[in-house]
Amino acid sequence: MRVTISILALLAACATPRSAGVEANERLAEAATQRGDWLVAVDLWHRVYLADQLENSRACLETSRALFRLGDLESAEALLRDGARRFPDDSAVHELRGVVLEESGYRRAAEAAYARAVDLQPGLVRALEGLGRVRLHLGLESSAIPPLRRLVELKPEPEALRLLARAALAAREHVIAYDTFLHLFDDTEGTLEDLMDAAVLGLEPALGSARRASPLVCEAWLVRALELDPQQTHAHILLGAYRELAGDDVAAMSHLTRALETDPASVEALLELAEIQIKFLLVEEAEALLEQASQLAEDDSSRARVATLLLRTEGLRPKGD
Repeated sequence: MRVTISILALLAACATPRSAGVEANERLAEAATQRGDWLVAVDLWHRVYLADQLENSRACLETSRALFRLGDLESAEALLRDGARRFPDDSAVHELRGVVLEESGYRRAAEAAYARAVDLQPGLVRALEGLGRVRLHLGLESSAIPPLRRLVELKPEPEALRLLARAALAAREHVIAYDTFLHLFDDTEGTLEDLMDAAVLGLEPALGSARRASPLVCEAWLVRALELDPQQTHAHILLGAYRELAGDDVAAMSHLTRALETDPASVEALLELAEIQIKFLLVEEAEALLEQASQLAEDDSSRARVATLLLRTEGLRPKGD
């Protein structure tokens, strides 16, 4: 009887749900993850996951993470899809699934995964950033703003500010975009793309009433953009627009002339300069520019504007000409 009891005790010890071997594998898996040895990590974490009868959400997550790091997106997503079913309230699983889906090009599915992660844990920085980014790429700019504003509250870093500013710009939320660019340029010098995106805002009448200094501030951003790239034709065109808005048509003509020096084929610069010349009754000069524009124009809008301006020049000619 004693022998039977001893054997049963030994078998019971060997059959514990979580053996010492599983514990050891988990420790080794954590170490492999820490040092970025993803081949070892994926093997060990998967062993732990199987040993725990697919009920260990951490092992599911870390196996998927290692697969993702190894570039096996399909296997990572398959495991995370099953994990999302097994552990529906695990925000980390949904967050990583969003990352994998986005990287795989499945933005709509990624949006749902990120949204679920944020619902479960509103302060998940990676999920907030991913949710805002995929919504922006999907053309859902207005719905991208709330998670990105929350992200900026938690982590006001340049990339988060850029995403929020561009979402607000696309959604025509001009005050949010302007205030965000102000914050971005307080923290960084801003890239040429940042400055050019921001510079158009000062021409929005609604923003001017809410932020009265915006035209002058945006003009200053254009000057900074031209310091980075003096050949930036559109920056010269915009400076012309700001000077015209301020009533300084002479300076506006100077900027537009400079725009044509940087790009003689710029239809926009030709049309803007012709319009100011018409204002100054420089009919022949305006008609010469409009002739160039008519030969270069490739879209219906530009052609229609050429026609309209030519009618104005005809109206300025003395009768009988």
